[in-house]
Amino acid sequence: MTEEVKETKSKLPLIIAAVVLVVALAGGGGWWYFQQQAKQQAVAELAQNVPAAALVKKPVFLPLKKFVVSVPGDDRLHYLMMELSLMSYSQEQLDTVGEYMPVVRNAVITLLSEQHYNELAQPGVMKPLQEALRGSIQTVMNDMASSKGIDKVLITKMVIQ
Repeated sequence: MTEEVKETKSKLPLIIAAVVLVVALAGGGGWWYFQQQAKQQAVAELAQNVPAAALVKKPVFLPLKKFVVSVPGDDRLHYLMMELSLMSYSQEQLDTVGEYMPVVRNAVITLLSEQHYNELAQPGVMKPLQEALRGSIQTVMNDMASSKGIDKVLITKMVIQ
């Protein structure tokens, strides 16, 4: 009977070591699995925030030089000088915009001349103005060439006096 007790006692450390090894492997495997899930979720969130075209193509730009427009103020006329860059993920779209450049420039000047000095002098005017310019250019391009035209309008210079 003492031999049976000794054999049981000698197997006890081996059983404990096996259990510890299994728990450690399970913990390591679980940690690795959750790290992979977090990585995939981060990549998925990043892909949602970036336009699909940006993942495939580089943007191309078409600069529009010097627009000088008078804008009304409360007491007198003011002058606005602006330079823009049109951004698209398709060179063909920018080529189409280039073909209709007089109409595009007219749309920009018309929109800018309808602005008021007090509105343009406010902080935070850039983003809404860029969106308004984009909408105006896209409307003209849709009417003239059945083209969406551009993806973004970037104001590269703006001086108001």
